[in-house]
Amino acid sequence: MTRNSLPSTPMGTPQVVIWMKVYAGVMCVVYLLLAAVSIIFFAIDPSGMPDTSLGELRFLGALFLVMGLFFFVVFLLPILFPPRPWVWVYDLVIICLGLTSPCLLPFCVPLLIFWFKPETKAYFGKA
Repeated sequence: MTRNSLPSTPMGTPQVVIWMKVYAGVMCVVYLLLAAVSIIFFAIDPSGMPDTSLGELRFLGALFLVMGLFFFVVFLLPILFPPRPWVWVYDLVIICLGLTSPCLLPFCVPLLIFWFKPETKAYFGKA
């Protein structure tokens, strides 16, 4: 196998890779929605909220926008990158990010378990 060729397994793409792409796609949608919600903070009139200033709302809006777009890109990259050894590690980090959320634990734990299978590592060219 040459350095630029895609690694292959006898059975094709492991199912866990497909589920990783599904996970990354769902997270892309979540973070895109977060970025979209940030618009609300720029449109809200703080006069109805005595404890909140316009600056605070703008800060929250900017924070949600930046975080949403940043993590959208972070989770989009595993979908776009071809299988390489460093992509296996990158995807592992993405899975571990999901482990920080109790809502994602039921999905990320099995994903993590299957991620360490030899066929997954072989697919990414990681021996």
